[in-house]
Amino acid sequence: MPLITQDIALCAQHLRDGHLVAMPTETVYGLAANAQQESAVRQVFALKGRPSTNPLIVHLHDAEQASQWAADITPQAKRLMAAFWPGPLTLVLPARDDVLRCVTAGQNSVALRVPAHPMAQKLLRTFGGGLVAPSANRYMSISPTSAGHVAKQFAESELTILDGGPCQVGLESSIVSLLPGDCPRLLRRGMLGRMRLQEALGEALEESAGDVRAPGQHHRHYAPTTQAQGFSQVPTAALEGKANGWIWCGQAPSSQGPAINLGADPEQYAAGFYAALYQLDALGLQCIYIQTPPQQEAWAAVHDRLTRACHSIT
Repeated sequence: MPLITQDIALCAQHLRDGHLVAMPTETVYGLAANAQQESAVRQVFALKGRPSTNPLIVHLHDAEQASQWAADITPQAKRLMAAFWPGPLTLVLPARDDVLRCVTAGQNSVALRVPAHPMAQKLLRTFGGGLVAPSANRYMSISPTSAGHVAKQFAESELTILDGGPCQVGLESSIVSLLPGDCPRLLRRGMLGRMRLQEALGEALEESAGDVRAPGQHHRHYAPTTQAQGFSQVPTAALEGKANGWIWCGQAPSSQGPAINLGADPEQYAAGFYAALYQLDALGLQCIYIQTPPQQEAWAAVHDRLTRACHSIT
């Protein structure tokens, strides 16, 4: 069974020895491994059941380490690093030749982030190098925002989990691509919104060109095992079903089944969304109904995760 600990020195040593450690970040918990050790990186793919065609994000202690991974750090990248690192922003940059291609999924680009969580910072500083750290969950399932969520995902493993408490942001980082010969692109929406990113960047951000340059771009992702369905008009007949669970974002009618109201504040909602999915998914329900939040920029990342969580398996 997994070991939950707050011993940073122990976790750093496990990573040096080529083992995996689940670490907290301000967004979600990540399944960390030495980004310069191919055997350790491949363990991440194997434990998650993640295809090797899906690139990983390298987590760093500070922006100065970026030059050890990126072949070119443009003025655009430096502006975003200065504005948002440490924080929930990942930058996709041209990769140095010595970056393991199992990390980049064979691509000539590498995704980099400096997390703001204090325990992640201490672990990275103690370890001394870069760590790949995709969400610490089975592939496409709900991302974990607590040590308990990670332990549930990998209950049969001997994974070491660094317990840093609940994640404050609760949704994965925003991802911006800054590659030669292309315009800046927003590959994944996070709670760091487009307007703030564009203001710091000094130019517009285009949408993804469709190729998988970074994680979280598949149609179905972040999903519970229970069928999930978003709604804007309340399906009143379903309120009577005791096997139906509900996630609300404001005023909520009474229901026979279990309900969680995450409130009308987008940051508060985002911080609790995955935890609410975990809670309801454990109840053996027939369906989880999720109220669609307002169509506003502040809710863009929530809409993205909700859409992927409700996408049918094909």
